[in-house]
Amino acid sequence: MLWAQEEDPLAERIERLGEGLFEGYTQPLVNAFGAGISTGLFHSAYSHDFLGFDLSVCGIYIQIPRSAKYFSGRALLCSLGINGLVYDSVDLDSLSTVFGPDEETIVPTTGNAIGIPQTIPGGFNVFGVPLAIPQLNIGLASGSEIILRYIPFTFKGSRIRFMGVGFKQELTRLPPLSMVPMPVAIAIGGAYQRFGVKDSLGKQIVNSSNWVVQLLVSKRIAVFEPFAGVGYEDTKVYLSYEFEYQIPDTSSGIPPDLITVTEDIDVEMYGQNHYRAMIGFNLNLGFFYLHYDYNFLPYAVHNAMIGITIR
Repeated sequence: MLWAQEEDPLAERIERLGEGLFEGYTQPLVNAFGAGISTGLFHSAYSHDFLGFDLSVCGIYIQIPRSAKYFSGRALLCSLGINGLVYDSVDLDSLSTVFGPDEETIVPTTGNAIGIPQTIPGGFNVFGVPLAIPQLNIGLASGSEIILRYIPFTFKGSRIRFMGVGFKQELTRLPPLSMVPMPVAIAIGGAYQRFGVKDSLGKQIVNSSNWVVQLLVSKRIAVFEPFAGVGYEDTKVYLSYEFEYQIPDTSSGIPPDLITVTEDIDVEMYGQNHYRAMIGFNLNLGFFYLHYDYNFLPYAVHNAMIGITIR
């Protein structure tokens, strides 16, 4: 059975899920944020000269496929029998993920059984996730470059803190490639990033880390610079929260009487995105630049950047 629910914050919805349900509900969120935060790190294979820099903002849009809106899971059932508590389970299909429809699902029961949980939260009914990430790239010696990112923001009522640091090396400025004329610039770059989600009480319930390595190629043709790259990445998420649910009260022996139980949930999850390819272009307009690239992933990602640059 389904019904619409009010807009509860993301963290509180996760805290309403027990083992067997939280992974299916949150896996698309892990995939989406993993795909999004690894986007826009590099927009050119050319590196800055020493202390040259870019100060830019990445506007990232992650497309959510229909397959990421539903999942199948298993809810526990608890009933009061002659010899005490009896546990069973029920398999459920077409449940909303965090991105799915906003209707809750009532866990079906029979007799005096209680669902654990009694209801499963709906999603936020979104088709895409936008991110805006400020970024600073600073040139070092011999074609190397560092990247810094940081932003606290709110997603669906929950506070999210995001930070990252990266490094890029233009290979065509190092021997032996620097000793021969090259028609394009070639670079390799990597980054390590973290993000976390807090509930309304300020407790951190999600901690995530992400690393990425990318090979980049670009070519300047007047103000136009075609850009392409491939990469490998990995996202790990650690969830830690208290799951509260109700079971029959064995002390009274009366089925309608319930007691509240608290269970600690601690689990690691991994993003399902590993490989990406990207293609795009720069428009280099003096001290300003515009950039767009499209990222080929299970969750397709668009990235548009605008920035101030001093090479």
